[in-house]
Amino acid sequence: MDGSFMRRAMLLCGALGLLAGCTTTPSRYYSLSEAAFDAGGAQVAPALLAAEHVQLRVVRIPAETERPQLLVRVPAQAPAVEVLNDSLWASPLADEIQAALAARLAAAGSPADAPRAAAASGRPGQPVRRVDVRVTRFDLVWGLGAGLDASWTDRLTGAPRTRVCQARLRVPAAQESVAALVEAQRQAVRALGRVMAASDTLDTAGLPPAPELRQYGCTLM
Repeated sequence: MDGSFMRRAMLLCGALGLLAGCTTTPSRYYSLSEAAFDAGGAQVAPALLAAEHVQLRVVRIPAETERPQLLVRVPAQAPAVEVLNDSLWASPLADEIQAALAARLAAAGSPADAPRAAAASGRPGQPVRRVDVRVTRFDLVWGLGAGLDASWTDRLTGAPRTRVCQARLRVPAAQESVAALVEAQRQAVRALGRVMAASDTLDTAGLPPAPELRQYGCTLM
């Protein structure tokens, strides 16, 4: 085999590699919230809850979901999961969940009452309500939809006891696609926000429909 043949073969391989690179599927980004974007394309942070009088944090998510890629479960190959390298979260998943829940609680809250509550607590300027959320299940399942299990502690400044709550939510996907799975999970997170708002006011009218909310309860500790 002469040197010219080898050079032609290497050039051909290089051309094929470039062609393959040109046909690579571009990445798509998904979000659980409906955050706005500024003129430069940067995500705008959600409004602070009730003029900074509510502090919400997502302090835990399942370890396997702490990655940029979407993770999808495949029932036919259980317990197999599929990592979608071309489908990415727009920001770290814990931040996505936190922003979506914050927006829901802000919409359900009463910012006008926050300064009065802060003054009553004797600590003006400090958060009146602290909510720490632990997500124990965050599933996207082909052919089914989204599963979301979470528990949270809800503390009022100066209150002698802490409310501890948990909820399980399931939302079917409208069709078998990545976008439909993300939309189902977006609905599940919104529903969790409604549950959290209802747990604060004990307003059961704010709870999601029974098909979405599989389990819910709170205790005082």
